[in-house]
Amino acid sequence: MSDPSVRPDTAVIIPAKDEADRIAATVTAALAIPGVDLVVVVDDGSFDATGRVAKAAGARVVRHSRNRGKAAAMESGAEAVRLLDNDPPDTERPSPAPGAALRDGDEVLPGSGGVSGGAAVAGGGSDAAPGPALGEAASSDARNAGGRPPRHLLFLDADLGDTARAAARLIEPVRAGVADMTIATFVTRVKLGGHGLVVRLAREGIRRACGWEATQPLNGQRCLTRAAFEAARPLAYGFGVETGLTIDLVRKGFRVQEVEVEMAHRATGTDWRAQFHRARQLRDVALALATRDPLTVPLKSRPRTSR
Repeated sequence: MSDPSVRPDTAVIIPAKDEADRIAATVTAALAIPGVDLVVVVDDGSFDATGRVAKAAGARVVRHSRNRGKAAAMESGAEAVRLLDNDPPDTERPSPAPGAALRDGDEVLPGSGGVSGGAAVAGGGSDAAPGPALGEAASSDARNAGGRPPRHLLFLDADLGDTARAAARLIEPVRAGVADMTIATFVTRVKLGGHGLVVRLAREGIRRACGWEATQPLNGQRCLTRAAFEAARPLAYGFGVETGLTIDLVRKGFRVQEVEVEMAHRATGTDWRAQFHRARQLRDVALALATRDPLTVPLKSRPRTSR
C-alpha cells in the first residue's frame, strides 16, 4: 500500500484466465492503490502460469481446477476475502499443515477452511474450522476478528497492467459513503473489431429494466461495499454479471455512480477467438436480461442513482 495515512479498507479481486504475461503488472499496480491491503487473484482454470506469476507478485491466489466463468470467479474471490476478513490476528493464526499439497499457483489462505464450489484454496492446520459456505457471509455491519468492518471489494480485469493504479478513483466515493457501487468509464477506449451489439443490448436492457442510463454497461472495473455485493447475489451467469449487478442494485435502491478513469486494457481482436468471446458475451448478457423483468414501477418511484 503506497499511502500509510489511508486506513486499509479495500480488497482487490482479479478474475484471470491465461494472463501470465500481464497479471504481475496488474497485481503490482493494485497493491500500490491507497487503502488496498489485499489482492486476490482467481485463476479461473488457466493453462499457463497465471497463478504462479500472480503469487510471486504478491497476490493471494484462488484456483479453479476448470474454467467456471467470470461470475463464479468473482464469487470465489469475494468468499476468499470474507474468510480473510474473519481471520484472527496474525499471531493467532494456525500454521498451514506441513506438506499440504497445492496445485501450482494455489495459495494458502491462513485460517480458512476453503472456498466451496470447486475453488482450490488450502486451509490452515488440522485444527482450523471450515469457513461458512458461499451464501453465508456476514452482514456489512459485522466486525471481523480484527474489530473492523468488512473490506470494500474492488473488481479489476487481469489485463489492466500499470493502469490498474488509476482504480483508486473508484474507491473514493464508496469510502466516503456517497456510493454503494462505482463503475469505471474509460476516458480513452481502444477499439479493435468492436462489440457494439453487446454494448447496445446491455445499455438498452439496463434502461428498460431499472431506468438507469449506463455509459459503459459492460465495464468490469467496479468497487462495491460488502453489503451491496451480498445484495446482488447470486450473480448473473458468466459475462452477464455486470449487467445483472447494475440492474439488481439499482432496483434495490443502492447508489450507483459512474467514475471516469484513465485506465485501459487489451483490445478485443477480430479473429475467431474474439468472435467467440463476443458470442459468449451476447449469450450471457441476453440471459441476464431475460431473467430480469422490464421496469414495472412508475418513473418517480425508481431508486435514485448518481454519476
